[in-house]
Amino acid sequence: MPLLALLLIACQIVCGLHAVRSGQERYWLYLIIALPGLGCLIYFLGIMLPDMLGSRSGRRALNQLHDRLDPERHLRALRDALELSDTRETRVLLADELLRLEQPAEAARHYRAALRGVHSHAPDIMLGLAQAQFALDDAAGCRDTLDELIRHNPQFRSAEGHLLYARALSRLGELAKAEEEFHALLGHFAGPEARYHYALLLRQADRTDEARSQLEQIEQYARRAPKHYRNLHQACLALVRDELKALDAPQRQRPDAAA
Repeated sequence: MPLLALLLIACQIVCGLHAVRSGQERYWLYLIIALPGLGCLIYFLGIMLPDMLGSRSGRRALNQLHDRLDPERHLRALRDALELSDTRETRVLLADELLRLEQPAEAARHYRAALRGVHSHAPDIMLGLAQAQFALDDAAGCRDTLDELIRHNPQFRSAEGHLLYARALSRLGELAKAEEEFHALLGHFAGPEARYHYALLLRQADRTDEARSQLEQIEQYARRAPKHYRNLHQACLALVRDELKALDAPQRQRPDAAA
């Protein structure tokens, strides 16, 4: 049977199953059967594609495609929105997008501009500013902003902010205090990031065996975890593998290991 005929049959089966399972009107089945190629195309464009794009995964896939084709499309729209209305919301949304696009210097300016009036100590804005400062390699500024955040918002809780604080202390060389913060995080932080950064601290302190143990714990958990966990944290898990390779490299290069 020619390849084209097989493809048409496969399309009919896929479209037909979708029509039945999604409860579509019976005439769609007639169209798919009577016009194998055109009918399937009409059904896909009219029913399947809108359904896919309306789902969470469909919207995510479409947004990822848009990001590849035009990564700054949201940024342009947010700049236009700020020109029309300079509010806390428009400033923060623009700053968040700038931070996502790795433009922390401008993001920090907008976060600071949004910290005004009744929102002068808003915890979400201060956390965004701290993230921008850390990205600008201003660990001291990041730490000070987070200290001020907690001073004015003692009930505020953020695992991401807590991790950022520990990382800032680590970057400043305050390893003992940073380790205390990491220990407080490890029991409840969702995801491998806290343990990964704790391993980096241990390596910074020349506690290589302990660092390797933390990284291996991450890998062991990831192997047992559901697939969606590995997909969600694939960037961090790739860094974990790189760190383990870097820790193993000196051992492979030792003369006695070669012998």
